[in-house]
Amino acid sequence: MSSPGLQGLRPWIIQRISAVFIAVFIIYIFLLALISSPFNSNDWAAWVAIPYNNIFIGLFLIAVLWHAWIGIRDIVLDYIPNVVGRLLMLTLVGSTLTGSGLWGFKALFMVFIK
Repeated sequence: MSSPGLQGLRPWIIQRISAVFIAVFIIYIFLLALISSPFNSNDWAAWVAIPYNNIFIGLFLIAVLWHAWIGIRDIVLDYIPNVVGRLLMLTLVGSTLTGSGLWGFKALFMVFIK
């Protein structure tokens, strides 16, 4: 049970933390690409297969999906006044993000099956 005054605080904090993680991870990938150039598909698969890289990619995927859900949810709640329209839009967005997450994790774990 949350306090009525804190309902917007939790999503705000999640947005900020996920944004920082996303930014740091993107900078890390960018620097890695600069240092390890050229980076072919075999090198990429070997890099993803390293457990800590795999974990951080998974966390990155979760952070991006969670960040997107909170942002889009807030936009839908603010700009779609019709309750049925809101429900439809949130269902479509939630389904798309869930499908994207499942596809992303499937691709992430396929490295270990090879």
